[in-house]
Amino acid sequence: MATKGYKREHGLTIEQLNAVELLVMGKTDKEVAEAVGVNRVTVTKWRLYDPYFQAELNRRRKEIWGVAVDRFRSLLLKALNTVEKALNEGDTRTAVEILRMAGLDMTKGGGTLGTYLVGETEAEKILEELAEAKKREETFKAFSVADWEKKSVLDELEELARRLERLQTRTGT
Repeated sequence: MATKGYKREHGLTIEQLNAVELLVMGKTDKEVAEAVGVNRVTVTKWRLYDPYFQAELNRRRKEIWGVAVDRFRSLLLKALNTVEKALNEGDTRTAVEILRMAGLDMTKGGGTLGTYLVGETEAEKILEELAEAKKREETFKAFSVADWEKKSVLDELEELARRLERLQTRTGT
């Protein structure tokens, strides 16, 4: 099957909208491609490189996430008790990991519950994130630092962000 084109001014095509629904249901790119009548590579390109497709996919995921949040709320008291117990026992790593799994790790710029786990729902914000990532990449290229050193620096920055967040939480700022 050939890659099908579409006109941006008309929004997403029917194939793309159908693909979003199938991806949200957990179908693979190959299964989606067969169902909507396009090449698997086309679905992968939409998913990885088309910010408008990504935004719609994230919007649908967020809707589904809303249902999960309702269930999450019903389990919240139990989860908070577990976090409190871990903290009281000095097990901050477990407490932080539980919060991270719950989508409450705000080290990625202070996103809200769901945004952190699902992703942006606005194509413009996705484009901004891509531009920022490209800018960071270009900055690192200018210094010709080895890849493992880049990762080390980024890991350190992320750890500092987590520490800052914990301090802000403790001091109430």
